[in-house]
Amino acid sequence: MPTPDLTRTIAFRLTATLGVVFGAAVIVLLGLVYLETAGFLSRRVDGIITAEASDLQVLSPEKILTVVQERASRDPLSEFALFSRSGERVAGRGRARPADLPIDGRPHDVPRGQGGGAERAMALRLPWGEILIVGRDTGQLDELRRVILGALMGSGAGILILGGGLAMLLSLEPLRRVRAMQAATDEISAGHLAVRLPVTASGDELDALAHLINGMMDELERLVTQAETVGEAVAHELRTPLTRLRATLEHAVEAHDLRDPRRALLEGCVEETDKVLAKFRALLRIAAVEARSRFGGIAEVDLSALVEAVGELYAPVAAEEGIVLIQEVEPSITVRADADLMTEALSNLLDNALKFTPRGGRVALSLAAGPEGPVLMVEDDGPGIPEPERAMATQRFFRGAAMQNIPGHGLGLNLVAAAAALHGFTFHLDDAHPGLRARIRLFPVKAR
Repeated sequence: MPTPDLTRTIAFRLTATLGVVFGAAVIVLLGLVYLETAGFLSRRVDGIITAEASDLQVLSPEKILTVVQERASRDPLSEFALFSRSGERVAGRGRARPADLPIDGRPHDVPRGQGGGAERAMALRLPWGEILIVGRDTGQLDELRRVILGALMGSGAGILILGGGLAMLLSLEPLRRVRAMQAATDEISAGHLAVRLPVTASGDELDALAHLINGMMDELERLVTQAETVGEAVAHELRTPLTRLRATLEHAVEAHDLRDPRRALLEGCVEETDKVLAKFRALLRIAAVEARSRFGGIAEVDLSALVEAVGELYAPVAAEEGIVLIQEVEPSITVRADADLMTEALSNLLDNALKFTPRGGRVALSLAAGPEGPVLMVEDDGPGIPEPERAMATQRFFRGAAMQNIPGHGLGLNLVAAAAALHGFTFHLDDAHPGLRARIRLFPVKAR
């Protein structure tokens, strides 16, 4: 049976459509041949019957008896019979009787009796009251009908089988190319901007589309690389002078007396410089995560042990803030991942949860096996993120309206999203009613 992908290809549909049109044309042609042939033979039979009856009805009563008897014994395909007024056979032979036909002088089909074949006959009343029946066997006409109908059915079935097989055969190569293009686009979607769609020498519409997309990808790769290079270069170039600036400010702080108001001003400058440097470090870290080789640090990781270790690390921090940290971790859950990146991603989620949860609140850390893979979840009962802002929450430097007065750089969730994307995992933010629920659904990493 053809697969759904095969039947949806343009080649399959065009071939199948042409096959249906061709089959319909053949059926119409054979149907016309059948109608014309059957009509011609029917008219010929009726003409023979009418001519025979015309010849006989002009004969005298004495002579017609002899002629009917003679012709009945001579022509096996024709029937000639003479009946009395009361319907009793006087001469001749035949299956048709006056009760079977209207006596109107026109040919009619004779009702089939037991074992009787197809027949057309005419009944007419002679001037002296007797009834003449002239008939003709139409078995050959029925045989021709069966032959043509058989040809119609056979040719229709053959066209369907041949057309379907040809459609599938012609669709295999385009489908193979489409699947190759789909595999390439999956690679591109995963972040491999250097991948290009395969191109053949056929020069068809798929090649034209591939050339168009490849040209677009060339320009996109250039722009993305340029943007990433500029951002990283700026971060690298500014980090050194900012570090020198911070050192200079610290010297300036030390040079002033504790009671000097300029010392407090300089300490504020050092604090702001530290914030800028922290942002640069976070940006460089995200760039490193996004640029890391997909196979660099990926291995079989005991995720249960990793989550428990991170939870134990943050338990004292939560207790100090007056927040209850609840841990529900199923044992022996393993996944192929980069342990360092997963630790960093989970740490960022816990940092955010503890930062936005008020004193006396709770943060729940859980890991559970699901039907589609393990699910790592961090849930808090803080203010949460309004639904219109959730789609932008993983963008760099995004700070929601309710977060403007809370310390942070707007890069934590962006790093979590980058780590999840690197592994091929999915990262979702949902409403915890109240608070925020952050979920990472983990899947096995597919080898490429």
